[in-house]
Parts: sequence; structure tokens; C-alpha cells
Amino acid sequence: MDPFKKQLDEMMGDTRLQESRIKQRVKSELTPTPRKQKRSWHVQLVTAAVAAVAVFLFMTAVPFTQNSGNEGRGAPYDPLDDLAEIATLQKKKQLSTIDYDSFAQLPVLEQLSDLQYVDKETFTLAGKKGLYHTVIERQENLFDEAVYEAGDVVRTMTNTSSHLPIYENAYYEVVAVPGDRVVLQDGKLTVNGKPVRSELKELYEENGNTIAGGYDQLLNAREYFLVNHFPAENTMQAGTITAVHKIYGEVVALAEQSTTASIYFGLENDYSPEQYFDLYLYDQIFGDGSISERLTASDIPFPHSNRLGELFLEASYRNVTYLSESEVEIRYQYDRESVGEYVFKMYKDPTGIWQWGM
Repeated sequence: MDPFKKQLDEMMGDTRLQESRIKQRVKSELTPTPRKQKRSWHVQLVTAAVAAVAVFLFMTAVPFTQNSGNEGRGAPYDPLDDLAEIATLQKKKQLSTIDYDSFAQLPVLEQLSDLQYVDKETFTLAGKKGLYHTVIERQENLFDEAVYEAGDVVRTMTNTSSHLPIYENAYYEVVAVPGDRVVLQDGKLTVNGKPVRSELKELYEENGNTIAGGYDQLLNAREYFLVNHFPAENTMQAGTITAVHKIYGEVVALAEQSTTASIYFGLENDYSPEQYFDLYLYDQIFGDGSISERLTASDIPFPHSNRLGELFLEASYRNVTYLSESEVEIRYQYDRESVGEYVFKMYKDPTGIWQWGM
């Protein structure tokens, strides 16, 4: 028996009587009598009706699996156990195995651009002298467009309040970007309905890594799906949907302490007010506070201290206005009616260093 016919029989029971009546009616309609010839359109109507009923019954009995949103409620994913395991691995420094030599192919910069900064971690490279840092690049139009692509390696802030955690001392890879549909269930990850195929996915399979998480989600305009770029062998790793303001930038190059000119290596050069302001934020976020203390003109607490990370990332939205030779205004302008501006002042001290103040 035809599978489709068999499925209809299972749903509706014995339909032979109804089928017989329909066939008899169709046969009667097809009988060439003068009275019936003008009503041949009934044959098409009956045939179409039978087909429509059959298709409707089939669709209701076998829902489309391509659209998981039509499947209704399911068993919810509980992240607590996975979160505890991942946090324990992180605490024991067993979550990541960073291969710094894989960065050796990146260019070593002599000078950084305004949106680039030096990562605080130092490392050596096989066959080379000196201490190196990765160079991280912040993005323009951070909140106005997709700024990262699948395959980008990024740094993040530590965020343990999300579905699953991310950590600042790990490197992450972008797997999905705004507009992508991410489905992660029982360790199986698909993006836009297709299994992920990448070098990182192959590494996970070779290493015996599992990806924890439970998602069936269309990423919004400022969300990215990240996984650890350097997973330790045989460890559980978090698949994490992360907001763009938790991502500190993309790894684009290397800096070498003895050859790369950078404000992040100290207060040795004559920097602009904006560079000093940037250095203040950098030290507050990544440093020990000693540099930012030197760059403070008063004892007044820094306003918006809960947005230090965002202010650092939003460097492309800063505008500098000189009010005098020794005073400047730094204003964050987002060109959005619903978003307020942030204004700060910098003052030049007798030694030529610009300090933050009120």
C-alpha cells in the first residue's frame, strides 16, 4: 500500500465506503448525458477537494521539522550543572590551552591605530626573542551594524551572569552573527539549519570536547554566538550567546614590547588628551589602577564607573573639543534619539600629562 494512503487509513480508520461514494459520484458526473455535460466543472472541484483534504491531513499529522518554532513546548535545557563544571575548570585553569605560537603568522605592528590596543597578557614565540602581546581592535559603528564575522577570534570581558559564562583570559571564536539562527541541543550545533563545518569544529571533535548549551534562537542585531578558540582536551565548553558590548575586540596583530610604540606600554611619550583618556579606561579595566591614579586630577569618583567597559569599546563614538590650551571636552555622541550622551573633561597638568577631572 502507498505509504501516504496507509498513513491516512491509520488516522481516519476504514475509508473505503467514503472512497466508493466519491468514485461513484465522479463516475456519474463523467457519464455523457445532455444534462450533465454543462456541469463538468464539478469533477475538478471534487478532485481538488479530495486532494486538499488529503494534504491538510498529512500536514497536520506530520509537522515540518525545518521550522522548530512550530513544534511547541519541549524539555527545557538546565544550564546549572554545566555551568558549575565549566566554572570549576576555569578556576583550576583547565578550561583552555592557549597555543600562542598559532599567532606567529600575524603581523607585528610598529604603531597602533586609534581603535587598537595591546592585550595585557605577554608571551614568547618559538624561535623569536622578546615579549609579545596580541593586538585587539575595537570596532566602529559598534551598535549600528554587524561588526564581526564567523571565524573571527575575539577577546571578551568575564561575564558569568549569562546563560553560560565567558572569561576575559580566554580567546573565543565567532561562530554565528546577527540574523543567524542557532540551534544547540545535546551537543549538536547547527547554524541556519546546517551543521557547523570549520577548523575549530574539527579541533573540538579531535580533542573530545563537548559544547554545552541549549538554544533555538535567532540572534538579534547585537548578539554573537561564541565558543572557546583554545579548548583544553576532553573538556566541556560553553556555547554562549554574547552581546556585542561584552566583546572587547578582534585579534588582528601582535605587538612586541621593545619595537612597538604604544601608550599601553607606559607614560613615556607625549600623548593626546583622548589617548590619555583611553589609557585611563584601559588601566581601570585591565590594569592595577596605578596609571589611572596618575591620570586623575581630583578625588571625585569617576562617573558612570559601571560603564567603563562600554566607554572603552565605544571609542569610535568619542569627539574631542578643545575648550582652551589646557582643557578639553570628550563627548560620546551616538546619533540616536533614545541614547544619551556622556561628557568628560581632561586637564593638562604642569608636566604635560592630561588628567581626567570634573
